[in-house]
Amino acid sequence: MIVELVIGTLTIIASMAIMVGFILIVLRLVRNAEDNYADHRLTLWQFFMLLSGTVALVLVTNTICVWLWAGLFRGLGVFATLEEAVYFSMVSFTTVGYGDVVVDQGWRILSGFVAVNGLLAFGIFTAVLIEVIRSLSNRYMPRG
Repeated sequence: MIVELVIGTLTIIASMAIMVGFILIVLRLVRNAEDNYADHRLTLWQFFMLLSGTVALVLVTNTICVWLWAGLFRGLGVFATLEEAVYFSMVSFTTVGYGDVVVDQGWRILSGFVAVNGLLAFGIFTAVLIEVIRSLSNRYMPRG
């Protein structure tokens, strides 16, 4: 059990580092957009492209985190195939948890870590998307 706790904690820390990298990239993009459009409003197309780019980065970052967990499960020999490891990681990361693929008793505590990681990720990504929308909408439709 201690080994699972250590591995799960270290994997969440690695996943969080990936998410922090994502946040830094998005903040840089939004700040650059604010600087580039400081003297005029964003067009609808520019607003759409910046927001779409952010959503795409969210999807890429989530995918990287799922693959991180899948790689861990596969590396530990928890699943016989990569497809099983990716499927389980994705279902657990999104907290859907169908239960059609499960881990053996020796590694099941890691399942909870995957779900916690997914909850943290979706909370962070929701906050980032709201901030990006708020920031960009102030450029697209300034008040006053």
